[in-house]
Amino acid sequence: MKKIFCLLVLGLLIFFSSSAKALEVTDVQNDHWAAAQIANALNKGYMGFKSGYSFAPDEKLTRAEFVHSLLKVIRSEDILTGAQTKFKDVDSQTPYDESILTSEQLRLIFGYPDYTFKPEQPILRSEANSVIANVTKGFYGDINVLDSFTDKNEIPNWALYSYIKNVVNKLYINYPDPNKFRPNDYLTRAEAAVLFTSVEKQLNLVEDKFKRTANKIPTEFLGTNTLKLVEGAPRNTVSLYNTKNVIEAGNIILVKPDQPIQSKKLEVGDQVVFSAINDVYTQEGTFLYPAGTKFVADVQKIKYTPFRHKKQKNLIVIRKFYMPNGISHQMAAVAYTTDKGKIVTTKTVDKKDPVKEDYFEGAKTITKAEFRIKYTDKLSPVVKYDLKGDEIIYALLTGDMVIPNENYWEFEVEDESTGDDSIPTHENM
Repeated sequence: MKKIFCLLVLGLLIFFSSSAKALEVTDVQNDHWAAAQIANALNKGYMGFKSGYSFAPDEKLTRAEFVHSLLKVIRSEDILTGAQTKFKDVDSQTPYDESILTSEQLRLIFGYPDYTFKPEQPILRSEANSVIANVTKGFYGDINVLDSFTDKNEIPNWALYSYIKNVVNKLYINYPDPNKFRPNDYLTRAEAAVLFTSVEKQLNLVEDKFKRTANKIPTEFLGTNTLKLVEGAPRNTVSLYNTKNVIEAGNIILVKPDQPIQSKKLEVGDQVVFSAINDVYTQEGTFLYPAGTKFVADVQKIKYTPFRHKKQKNLIVIRKFYMPNGISHQMAAVAYTTDKGKIVTTKTVDKKDPVKEDYFEGAKTITKAEFRIKYTDKLSPVVKYDLKGDEIIYALLTGDMVIPNENYWEFEVEDESTGDDSIPTHENM
Protein backbone atom coordinates (compact mmCIF):
# COMPACT_ATOMS: atom_id res chain seq x y z
CA MET A 1 0.00 0.00 0.00
CA LYS A 2 2.90 2.34 0.76
CA LYS A 3 4.25 1.75 -2.74
CA ILE A 4 0.90 2.65 -4.29
CA PHE A 5 0.73 5.83 -2.22
CA CYS A 6 4.21 6.93 -3.33
CA LEU A 7 3.43 6.25 -6.94
CA LEU A 8 0.18 8.18 -6.59
CA VAL A 9 1.83 11.27 -5.15
CA LEU A 10 4.56 11.14 -7.78
CA GLY A 11 1.98 10.70 -10.51
CA LEU A 12 -0.02 13.73 -9.44
CA LEU A 13 3.10 15.87 -9.21
CA ILE A 14 3.89 15.15 -12.84
CA PHE A 15 1.79 17.39 -15.09
CA PHE A 16 -0.23 15.37 -17.55
CA SER A 17 1.12 15.20 -21.08
CA SER A 18 -0.13 12.71 -23.65
CA SER A 19 0.58 9.62 -21.60
CA ALA A 20 -1.44 7.99 -18.85
CA LYS A 21 1.72 6.75 -17.13
CA ALA A 22 1.55 9.59 -14.61
CA LEU A 23 -1.72 8.19 -13.32
CA GLU A 24 -1.41 5.74 -10.44
CA VAL A 25 -4.91 5.29 -9.05
CA THR A 26 -5.99 2.10 -7.32
CA ASP A 27 -8.95 1.41 -9.64
CA VAL A 28 -7.77 2.83 -12.98
CA GLN A 29 -5.16 1.01 -15.04
CA ASN A 30 -3.13 2.56 -17.84
CA ASP A 31 -5.13 0.61 -20.41
CA HIS A 32 -8.49 1.96 -19.19
CA TRP A 33 -10.38 3.58 -22.09
CA ALA A 34 -10.45 6.96 -20.28
CA ALA A 35 -7.14 6.74 -18.39
CA ALA A 36 -5.59 9.79 -20.05
CA GLN A 37 -8.66 11.97 -19.48
CA ILE A 38 -9.02 10.83 -15.87
CA ALA A 39 -5.36 11.71 -15.28
CA ASN A 40 -5.98 15.13 -16.81
CA ALA A 41 -9.09 15.75 -14.70
CA LEU A 42 -7.19 14.83 -11.52
CA ASN A 43 -4.03 16.76 -12.35
CA LYS A 44 -5.99 19.91 -13.27
CA GLY A 45 -8.24 19.65 -10.23
CA TYR A 46 -11.44 19.37 -12.24
CA MET A 47 -12.35 16.19 -10.37
CA GLY A 48 -11.09 14.48 -7.24
CA PHE A 49 -10.93 10.99 -5.81
CA LYS A 50 -14.16 9.36 -4.77
CA SER A 51 -12.63 7.81 -1.65
CA GLY A 52 -9.05 7.23 -0.64
CA TYR A 53 -7.14 6.78 -3.88
CA SER A 54 -10.10 5.40 -5.78
CA PHE A 55 -11.54 7.40 -8.70
CA ALA A 56 -14.59 5.14 -9.15
CA PRO A 57 -14.73 5.58 -12.94
CA ASP A 58 -18.00 3.67 -13.38
CA GLU A 59 -19.94 5.43 -10.62
CA LYS A 60 -22.53 8.07 -11.39
CA LEU A 61 -21.89 11.80 -11.11
CA THR A 62 -24.42 14.03 -9.36
CA ARG A 63 -25.87 17.15 -10.95
CA ALA A 64 -24.11 19.32 -8.38
CA GLU A 65 -20.76 17.61 -8.95
CA PHE A 66 -21.10 18.10 -12.71
CA VAL A 67 -21.62 21.87 -12.61
CA HIS A 68 -18.93 22.24 -9.93
CA SER A 69 -16.38 20.55 -12.19
CA LEU A 70 -17.53 22.27 -15.38
CA LEU A 71 -17.09 25.72 -13.82
CA LYS A 72 -13.49 24.79 -13.06
CA VAL A 73 -12.95 23.66 -16.63
CA ILE A 74 -14.23 26.93 -18.13
CA ARG A 75 -12.48 28.89 -15.36
CA SER A 76 -15.64 30.60 -14.15
CA GLU A 77 -15.99 29.12 -10.67
CA ASP A 78 -15.77 32.56 -9.01
CA ILE A 79 -17.25 34.76 -11.71
CA LEU A 80 -20.33 35.89 -9.74
CA THR A 81 -21.04 36.72 -6.11
CA GLY A 82 -23.75 38.18 -3.93
CA ALA A 83 -26.84 36.65 -5.53
CA GLN A 84 -29.46 34.34 -4.05
CA THR A 85 -30.68 31.10 -5.54
CA LYS A 86 -34.26 30.52 -6.68
CA PHE A 87 -33.98 26.76 -6.23
CA LYS A 88 -36.10 25.54 -3.31
CA ASP A 89 -33.83 22.58 -2.60
CA VAL A 90 -30.51 24.45 -2.53
CA ASP A 91 -29.16 26.24 0.54
CA SER A 92 -25.86 26.80 2.32
CA GLN A 93 -25.85 23.17 3.49
CA THR A 94 -26.11 21.79 -0.04
CA PRO A 95 -22.90 20.28 -1.43
CA TYR A 96 -21.31 22.68 -3.94
CA ASP A 97 -24.01 25.28 -3.27
CA GLU A 98 -21.80 28.13 -4.52
CA SER A 99 -21.17 26.36 -7.82
CA ILE A 100 -24.90 25.78 -8.23
CA LEU A 101 -25.57 29.45 -7.50
CA THR A 102 -22.93 30.61 -9.96
CA SER A 103 -24.23 28.24 -12.65
CA GLU A 104 -27.77 29.49 -12.06
CA GLN A 105 -26.74 33.15 -12.31
CA LEU A 106 -24.79 32.47 -15.49
CA ARG A 107 -27.88 30.69 -16.89
CA LEU A 108 -25.75 27.65 -17.44
CA ILE A 109 -28.43 25.61 -15.63
CA PHE A 110 -32.19 26.09 -15.33
CA GLY A 111 -33.48 23.40 -13.01
CA TYR A 112 -36.96 21.90 -13.07
CA PRO A 113 -40.36 23.59 -13.52
CA ASP A 114 -41.09 23.23 -9.78
CA TYR A 115 -38.04 25.46 -8.98
CA THR A 116 -35.90 22.58 -7.76
CA PHE A 117 -32.44 21.58 -8.95
CA LYS A 118 -32.13 18.12 -7.36
CA PRO A 119 -28.39 18.58 -6.73
CA GLU A 120 -27.70 15.06 -5.44
CA GLN A 121 -29.57 13.29 -8.22
CA PRO A 122 -27.32 11.56 -10.79
CA ILE A 123 -27.01 13.50 -14.03
CA LEU A 124 -28.25 12.01 -17.28
CA ARG A 125 -26.04 12.05 -20.36
CA SER A 126 -28.67 14.18 -22.13
CA GLU A 127 -28.68 16.69 -19.25
CA ALA A 128 -24.89 16.97 -19.29
CA ASN A 129 -25.03 17.36 -23.06
CA SER A 130 -27.54 20.21 -22.72
CA VAL A 131 -25.34 22.12 -20.27
CA ILE A 132 -22.32 21.78 -22.57
CA ALA A 133 -24.43 23.15 -25.43
CA ASN A 134 -25.60 26.04 -23.24
CA VAL A 135 -22.04 27.09 -22.50
CA THR A 136 -20.48 26.75 -25.96
CA LYS A 137 -20.69 28.32 -29.37
CA GLY A 138 -21.50 26.12 -32.31
CA PHE A 139 -22.93 25.73 -35.78
CA TYR A 140 -26.53 26.26 -36.72
CA GLY A 141 -26.49 22.66 -37.79
CA ASP A 142 -28.54 20.35 -39.90
CA ILE A 143 -30.47 17.64 -38.06
CA ASN A 144 -28.99 15.16 -40.53
CA VAL A 145 -25.70 15.17 -38.57
CA LEU A 146 -27.47 12.77 -36.18
CA ASP A 147 -28.27 10.21 -38.87
CA SER A 148 -25.24 8.00 -38.15
CA PHE A 149 -26.41 7.41 -34.57
CA THR A 150 -28.80 4.50 -34.27
CA ASP A 151 -30.51 5.80 -31.12
CA LYS A 152 -31.11 9.38 -32.28
CA ASN A 153 -34.86 8.90 -31.81
CA GLU A 154 -34.27 8.32 -28.10
CA ILE A 155 -33.00 11.88 -27.65
CA PRO A 156 -35.56 13.94 -25.67
CA ASN A 157 -37.07 16.74 -27.73
CA TRP A 158 -35.67 19.40 -25.40
CA ALA A 159 -32.12 18.10 -26.00
CA LEU A 160 -32.31 17.57 -29.77
CA TYR A 161 -30.64 20.79 -30.88
CA SER A 162 -28.07 20.49 -28.11
CA TYR A 163 -26.97 17.20 -29.63
CA ILE A 164 -26.81 18.70 -33.13
CA LYS A 165 -24.58 21.48 -31.83
CA ASN A 166 -22.33 19.19 -29.81
CA VAL A 167 -21.88 16.68 -32.62
CA VAL A 168 -20.64 19.47 -34.89
CA ASN A 169 -18.31 20.66 -32.10
CA LYS A 170 -17.23 17.10 -31.24
CA LEU A 171 -18.25 17.62 -27.61
CA TYR A 172 -20.23 14.51 -26.82
CA ILE A 173 -19.85 10.99 -25.43
CA ASN A 174 -20.51 7.91 -27.58
CA TYR A 175 -18.70 5.22 -25.58
CA PRO A 176 -18.66 2.24 -25.77
CA ASP A 177 -20.66 2.11 -29.02
CA PRO A 178 -19.57 4.95 -31.35
CA ASN A 179 -22.98 4.84 -33.05
CA LYS A 180 -24.99 5.40 -29.89
CA PHE A 181 -25.53 8.41 -27.62
CA ARG A 182 -27.42 6.56 -24.86
CA PRO A 183 -29.01 9.90 -23.91
CA ASN A 184 -31.19 8.47 -21.16
CA ASP A 185 -28.37 6.70 -19.29
CA TYR A 186 -26.58 8.29 -16.37
CA LEU A 187 -23.19 9.89 -16.94
CA THR A 188 -20.31 8.08 -15.27
CA ARG A 189 -17.31 9.74 -13.69
CA ALA A 190 -15.03 8.41 -16.43
CA GLU A 191 -17.34 9.77 -19.13
CA ALA A 192 -17.42 13.12 -17.34
CA ALA A 193 -13.61 13.24 -17.31
CA VAL A 194 -13.60 12.66 -21.07
CA LEU A 195 -16.21 15.38 -21.61
CA PHE A 196 -14.37 17.90 -19.42
CA THR A 197 -11.09 17.25 -21.23
CA SER A 198 -12.81 17.78 -24.59
CA VAL A 199 -14.22 21.13 -23.42
CA GLU A 200 -10.84 22.16 -22.02
CA LYS A 201 -9.21 21.56 -25.41
CA GLN A 202 -11.77 23.86 -27.06
CA LEU A 203 -12.08 26.74 -24.59
CA ASN A 204 -12.31 29.07 -27.57
CA LEU A 205 -15.83 27.69 -28.04
CA VAL A 206 -17.01 28.90 -24.63
CA GLU A 207 -19.55 31.70 -25.04
CA ASP A 208 -18.27 35.15 -24.08
CA LYS A 209 -21.06 35.61 -21.55
CA PHE A 210 -19.55 32.83 -19.42
CA LYS A 211 -16.11 34.44 -19.32
CA ARG A 212 -14.78 36.82 -16.71
CA THR A 213 -14.89 40.48 -17.72
CA ALA A 214 -13.26 43.59 -16.34
CA ASN A 215 -16.52 44.89 -14.88
CA LYS A 216 -16.04 46.88 -11.67
CA ILE A 217 -19.16 45.33 -10.20
CA PRO A 218 -20.28 41.69 -10.19
CA THR A 219 -22.68 40.68 -12.93
CA GLU A 220 -25.98 39.38 -11.57
CA PHE A 221 -28.76 37.67 -13.46
CA LEU A 222 -32.10 39.40 -12.87
CA GLY A 223 -34.52 37.34 -14.94
CA THR A 224 -35.87 36.97 -18.46
CA ASN A 225 -38.20 38.93 -20.73
CA THR A 226 -39.87 38.05 -24.02
CA LEU A 227 -39.04 39.58 -27.40
CA LYS A 228 -41.60 38.75 -30.04
CA LEU A 229 -40.98 40.96 -33.03
CA VAL A 230 -41.83 38.08 -35.35
CA GLU A 231 -44.38 35.32 -34.86
CA GLY A 232 -42.69 31.92 -35.07
CA ALA A 233 -39.12 33.01 -34.35
CA PRO A 234 -36.94 30.11 -33.13
CA ARG A 235 -36.42 31.88 -29.80
CA ASN A 236 -37.86 34.89 -28.01
CA THR A 237 -35.86 35.02 -24.75
CA VAL A 238 -34.01 38.10 -23.50
CA SER A 239 -31.81 37.61 -20.42
CA LEU A 240 -31.59 40.60 -18.11
CA TYR A 241 -28.53 41.35 -15.97
CA ASN A 242 -27.62 44.35 -13.86
CA THR A 243 -24.83 45.22 -16.31
CA LYS A 244 -26.31 44.17 -19.65
CA ASN A 245 -29.27 42.77 -21.54
CA VAL A 246 -28.74 39.74 -23.79
CA ILE A 247 -31.02 39.03 -26.76
CA GLU A 248 -30.32 35.33 -27.06
CA ALA A 249 -29.34 33.52 -30.25
CA GLY A 250 -32.39 32.40 -32.21
CA ASN A 251 -34.28 35.67 -31.81
CA ILE A 252 -35.21 37.61 -34.94
CA ILE A 253 -34.77 41.39 -35.17
CA LEU A 254 -36.00 43.79 -37.86
CA VAL A 255 -33.53 45.96 -39.80
CA LYS A 256 -33.67 48.10 -42.92
CA PRO A 257 -30.80 48.45 -45.40
CA ASP A 258 -29.35 51.96 -45.61
CA GLN A 259 -28.68 51.48 -49.31
CA PRO A 260 -29.85 49.27 -52.18
CA ILE A 261 -28.28 45.81 -52.12
CA GLN A 262 -27.81 43.68 -55.23
CA SER A 263 -26.00 40.37 -55.16
CA LYS A 264 -24.48 40.81 -58.61
CA LYS A 265 -22.68 44.00 -57.56
CA LEU A 266 -21.16 42.82 -54.28
CA GLU A 267 -17.64 41.55 -53.67
CA VAL A 268 -16.25 39.57 -50.73
CA GLY A 269 -15.27 42.06 -48.01
CA ASP A 270 -17.78 44.73 -49.02
CA GLN A 271 -19.65 46.32 -46.12
CA VAL A 272 -23.35 47.05 -45.97
CA VAL A 273 -25.18 48.89 -43.23
CA PHE A 274 -28.64 48.28 -41.81
CA SER A 275 -30.62 50.38 -39.32
CA ALA A 276 -33.27 49.74 -36.69
CA ILE A 277 -36.50 51.35 -37.80
CA ASN A 278 -38.14 51.58 -34.35
CA ASP A 279 -37.26 51.63 -30.67
CA VAL A 280 -37.20 48.02 -29.50
CA TYR A 281 -38.73 46.88 -26.22
CA THR A 282 -39.51 43.50 -24.72
CA GLN A 283 -43.14 42.56 -24.19
CA GLU A 284 -42.65 43.35 -20.50
CA GLY A 285 -41.48 46.88 -21.34
CA THR A 286 -37.69 46.63 -21.00
CA PHE A 287 -35.96 48.98 -23.44
CA LEU A 288 -33.32 47.24 -25.56
CA TYR A 289 -32.07 49.58 -28.29
CA PRO A 290 -33.34 52.70 -30.11
CA ALA A 291 -34.41 53.46 -33.66
CA GLY A 292 -31.37 54.45 -35.67
CA THR A 293 -29.10 51.81 -34.21
CA LYS A 294 -26.69 50.81 -36.97
CA PHE A 295 -25.89 47.21 -37.85
CA VAL A 296 -22.69 46.78 -39.86
CA ALA A 297 -22.37 43.69 -42.03
CA ASP A 298 -19.83 42.34 -44.48
CA VAL A 299 -19.98 40.02 -47.45
CA GLN A 300 -18.43 36.70 -46.42
CA LYS A 301 -19.09 34.57 -49.48
CA ILE A 302 -20.32 34.80 -53.05
CA LYS A 303 -22.06 32.03 -54.95
CA TYR A 304 -21.94 32.04 -58.75
CA THR A 305 -24.37 30.64 -61.29
CA PRO A 306 -23.10 27.64 -63.27
CA PHE A 307 -23.30 29.70 -66.46
CA ARG A 308 -20.85 32.48 -67.41
CA HIS A 309 -19.71 32.80 -63.79
CA LYS A 310 -22.34 35.38 -62.94
CA LYS A 311 -22.67 36.32 -59.28
CA GLN A 312 -25.98 35.10 -57.94
CA LYS A 313 -26.04 34.85 -54.13
CA ASN A 314 -24.23 36.27 -51.10
CA LEU A 315 -23.57 35.40 -47.48
CA ILE A 316 -23.90 38.70 -45.63
CA VAL A 317 -23.16 38.55 -41.89
CA ILE A 318 -23.98 41.36 -39.46
CA ARG A 319 -20.91 41.65 -37.24
CA LYS A 320 -21.41 44.70 -35.01
CA PHE A 321 -24.01 47.21 -33.86
CA TYR A 322 -23.64 50.89 -32.95
CA MET A 323 -26.22 52.68 -30.82
CA PRO A 324 -26.66 56.47 -31.09
CA ASN A 325 -25.38 56.92 -27.49
CA GLY A 326 -22.00 55.47 -28.46
CA ILE A 327 -22.48 51.94 -27.14
CA SER A 328 -21.30 49.27 -29.58
CA HIS A 329 -20.63 45.57 -29.42
CA GLN A 330 -19.83 42.56 -31.55
CA MET A 331 -22.78 40.42 -32.67
CA ALA A 332 -23.70 37.91 -35.35
CA ALA A 333 -26.82 37.70 -37.52
CA VAL A 334 -27.84 36.66 -41.02
CA ALA A 335 -30.92 37.23 -43.14
CA TYR A 336 -33.65 34.78 -42.22
CA THR A 337 -34.97 32.58 -45.00
CA THR A 338 -38.09 30.50 -45.45
CA ASP A 339 -37.99 26.77 -46.00
CA LYS A 340 -37.56 27.53 -49.71
CA GLY A 341 -34.31 29.42 -49.09
CA LYS A 342 -35.88 32.78 -49.97
CA ILE A 343 -35.09 35.93 -48.04
CA VAL A 344 -37.91 37.24 -45.83
CA THR A 345 -38.93 40.91 -46.15
CA THR A 346 -41.84 43.28 -45.63
CA LYS A 347 -42.48 46.66 -47.21
CA THR A 348 -44.89 49.54 -46.57
CA VAL A 349 -46.98 50.00 -49.71
CA ASP A 350 -49.25 52.89 -48.71
CA LYS A 351 -47.60 56.06 -47.38
CA LYS A 352 -50.99 57.22 -46.08
CA ASP A 353 -51.27 54.03 -44.06
CA PRO A 354 -47.76 53.12 -42.80
CA VAL A 355 -49.16 50.17 -40.85
CA LYS A 356 -50.28 48.47 -44.04
CA GLU A 357 -47.52 46.22 -45.36
CA ASP A 358 -47.00 43.69 -48.11
CA TYR A 359 -45.20 40.45 -47.35
CA PHE A 360 -42.56 38.89 -49.55
CA GLU A 361 -40.79 35.57 -49.93
CA GLY A 362 -37.98 36.62 -52.24
CA ALA A 363 -39.69 38.57 -55.02
CA LYS A 364 -43.03 36.80 -54.57
CA THR A 365 -45.83 38.65 -52.78
CA ILE A 366 -47.60 36.38 -50.30
CA THR A 367 -50.41 36.68 -47.77
CA LYS A 368 -49.90 37.46 -44.12
CA ALA A 369 -50.94 33.92 -43.20
CA GLU A 370 -48.38 32.46 -45.60
CA PHE A 371 -45.79 34.80 -44.19
CA ARG A 372 -45.60 33.05 -40.81
CA ILE A 373 -41.95 32.14 -40.50
CA LYS A 374 -41.25 28.44 -40.69
CA TYR A 375 -38.51 27.20 -38.37
CA THR A 376 -36.50 24.71 -40.44
CA ASP A 377 -33.74 22.29 -39.51
CA LYS A 378 -31.38 23.82 -42.04
CA LEU A 379 -30.58 27.51 -42.48
CA SER A 380 -29.62 28.76 -45.95
CA PRO A 381 -28.06 32.19 -45.34
CA VAL A 382 -26.37 32.34 -48.77
CA VAL A 383 -29.23 34.03 -50.61
CA LYS A 384 -29.97 36.40 -53.45
CA TYR A 385 -30.30 40.07 -52.50
CA ASP A 386 -32.23 42.41 -54.76
CA LEU A 387 -33.31 45.19 -52.42
CA LYS A 388 -34.10 48.81 -53.19
CA GLY A 389 -33.51 49.93 -49.61
CA ASP A 390 -37.09 50.37 -48.44
CA GLU A 391 -37.60 46.75 -47.38
CA ILE A 392 -37.47 45.46 -43.82
CA ILE A 393 -35.16 42.48 -43.35
CA TYR A 394 -35.74 39.73 -40.81
CA ALA A 395 -32.30 39.08 -39.28
CA LEU A 396 -31.77 35.87 -37.32
CA LEU A 397 -29.32 36.19 -34.42
CA THR A 398 -26.82 33.34 -34.74
CA GLY A 399 -25.01 34.52 -31.61
CA ASP A 400 -26.20 36.37 -28.50
CA MET A 401 -26.66 40.13 -28.97
CA VAL A 402 -25.17 41.65 -25.82
CA ILE A 403 -26.35 45.19 -25.04
CA PRO A 404 -24.26 46.67 -22.22
CA ASN A 405 -26.06 48.74 -19.60
CA GLU A 406 -25.29 52.42 -20.24
CA ASN A 407 -24.03 52.83 -16.67
CA TYR A 408 -21.48 50.03 -16.99
CA TRP A 409 -20.71 49.64 -20.67
CA GLU A 410 -17.35 51.39 -20.51
CA PHE A 411 -16.03 48.55 -18.33
CA GLU A 412 -16.89 45.82 -20.83
CA VAL A 413 -13.99 43.94 -22.39
CA GLU A 414 -15.00 43.29 -25.98
CA ASP A 415 -13.90 39.96 -27.39
CA GLU A 416 -13.39 39.92 -31.14
CA SER A 417 -14.43 36.26 -31.31
CA THR A 418 -18.22 36.26 -31.44
CA GLY A 419 -20.67 33.42 -31.36
CA ASP A 420 -21.50 33.82 -35.00
CA ASP A 421 -22.11 30.10 -35.45
CA SER A 422 -24.31 29.60 -32.43
CA ILE A 423 -27.62 27.80 -32.50
CA PRO A 424 -30.42 28.21 -30.02
CA THR A 425 -30.49 25.41 -27.44
CA HIS A 426 -33.38 24.38 -25.25
CA GLU A 427 -33.36 25.47 -21.63
CA ASN A 428 -32.97 22.27 -19.70
CA MET A 429 -30.81 20.88 -16.87
